Amino acid sequence: MLRLSQSNHGLVVFTLFALLISSCDAINHLRGHIEEPQNKHLYSSHSKGNPIAAVIFGFLCVFGAFAMLWYNERRQAITEYRLEQAKKQCTSVNSAEVNPNTNHQLIHTNGESKTNDLVVDATFGLSMKDCIKLVRTVEMYQWVRKSREENKRTVYYYVQEWSSTFHSDCGDGHYNDKSKWIVEQETQVNLNVRIGAYLMSKSLAEQTNAHESIPMAANNAQAVSNFYGFSKGFQNYEANGQYIYFQQNRGTVSMNDLRVSFDAARTGPTTVVSQQYNDTFTPFVIHDKFEQTLARDENLEDMSLTCTTCCCFCCKLCRALEKPLTQIDWIFEQIMTQNQVFKKKAEENACLTLAQRIGGYILMGIGFCLIFSPISWLVSWFPLVGNFLASITGFIFFLVSFIISIPFSLLTIAFAWLFYHPKYGIALIALSGLIGAGIYFYIKSQS
Repeated sequence: MLRLSQSNHGLVVFTLFALLISSCDAINHLRGHIEEPQNKHLYSSHSKGNPIAAVIFGFLCVFGAFAMLWYNERRQAITEYRLEQAKKQCTSVNSAEVNPNTNHQLIHTNGESKTNDLVVDATFGLSMKDCIKLVRTVEMYQWVRKSREENKRTVYYYVQEWSSTFHSDCGDGHYNDKSKWIVEQETQVNLNVRIGAYLMSKSLAEQTNAHESIPMAANNAQAVSNFYGFSKGFQNYEANGQYIYFQQNRGTVSMNDLRVSFDAARTGPTTVVSQQYNDTFTPFVIHDKFEQTLARDENLEDMSLTCTTCCCFCCKLCRALEKPLTQIDWIFEQIMTQNQVFKKKAEENACLTLAQRIGGYILMGIGFCLIFSPISWLVSWFPLVGNFLASITGFIFFLVSFIISIPFSLLTIAFAWLFYHPKYGIALIALSGLIGAGIYFYIKSQS
């Protein structure tokens, strides 16, 4: 007997460990049912396992990953080509005087932006010099619904906080009063800003970064008081730091109080790359060989995907998010050379492409995990050790899913490049084939 127990020592430990995991899981479920009635201000949606729904969602994730990777590479290839061509067409000009020879052409210029006009918000007693853009932000102190995950369920709860968006999706006795939102968000743009002899266009002025917070003073609060009076129950208007507070009760913050702040974009060192239109600028619209290609792709996709609504939606969504560069109308709040501008844009495009490649790969891995999940679900039905075995198989399929996603992702990228940039596509297809073969022979040797 002693020899038998020693030989089966590993099996005994394994069984006890599995029982411990199963009992812990049961305790967690029991605790969730006990705690649920106690949280009256919370409500939750339990996540129930449904293997069929998981498989369907998994296939949608994999298809979405293919679409995301394909359109990401399409955008990268076309944008890279257009940046190269735009750099060749672009001409650097001196901002001190308007060059009539470059009219209706893509130009690069830089200098100090200046203006003699004021940007005025009379309601708040503001009159800004050297200002390109003034942004008014309005926030309400209100109930906001949030969520967190607890014991495999989504728990919703409510907090009171400042928010620039009105939250109407409240319940369980939590109510926000929309009628007290008496101030609107607003952005004012100065239309008389010049960079040397060139007038800054409205589209360029709107792109400037309003990063300077404007401090509020007593005279601003007085102007607001004169304008609004006792509207909607507001009794007091107080300037504190960068905010003007609309208070229903003096000196305290009450539900549905408002606060307003301002941020400004100032004149200063500026670089512009856009199309010259007399003494101002207009967006440079790109026309090249890819226009017909993009139009043909969209027509083919619309025709071929009408029978599969979800797949069609995924493709249209990815195509809308992954639009290549179509026009150039850039402004930078620093002095930059033409080479620096196009290098910066190329680096931004490369970073975006890399991030979305990683995102597409992860989405594909998650999709394959969901497709394999019914196996773990079936294993979980084994008595005593089901949950433990399901965890082990789930971890194995997690690794397998993300391993097989590597060649699939590379193949998708390769075919996209083969279609839009052939010289890179062939190399990537060969590389993904080698990786896929290596994974296959490694798994075969291990089995």
